[in-house]
Amino acid sequence: MARTGRPGLNFTPQRIRWAIKSTQSMKQAADYLNTSFPTFKKYAIQFDLWDPKKSSKGIRRSSTGTIQYDINKILNGENPNPYREDTLLKKAIREGLMKCECGNCGIDFSIDNKIPPLMLDFLDKNTQNTKIDNLRALCFNCMYVLSKTNRGWYRHRKSPIQLALNDVPAEVDVNLTELPSEEPEVDYMPFEEFQKLL
Repeated sequence: MARTGRPGLNFTPQRIRWAIKSTQSMKQAADYLNTSFPTFKKYAIQFDLWDPKKSSKGIRRSSTGTIQYDINKILNGENPNPYREDTLLKKAIREGLMKCECGNCGIDFSIDNKIPPLMLDFLDKNTQNTKIDNLRALCFNCMYVLSKTNRGWYRHRKSPIQLALNDVPAEVDVNLTELPSEEPEVDYMPFEEFQKLL
């Protein structure tokens, strides 16, 4: 007979350690793992990771109930990154830790109350390495031009014409505007003449 009900908790020492490192208190670590505080405490003691602070001094609290992560520690590589890449970039720009401009062509996108058309690029291609020296913001054009692969975000580059162009040797200059048109010539036939053929 199949088991029903809520699936069992799968807390490993790595997940508990990650939650503690990503937050400022044991209560926040429990919230980070979306579990109750007594359950988190049980697993933290079991894995010998229970180390509560003696006072709550310096712990930032949020009025919305969400956990406040320290963006400076994330960009220094001290804390793991809990954010998506676009959220991390927006927070880094808002805090003034990154400029709101393309790191390749230098175009400035600092427009008031507008989301900049920028994407986060990891220089060593390791998305877990969020040190500020490893990050740069790129505009869509530079992200496309600097892409070394046809995978990932660039799905439209898997079109047959792009695959054919990728197979052309580098010394051959391909200019699509100069290719001759091979459209067949079509003879015009009045509709009345076409009806007679039926």
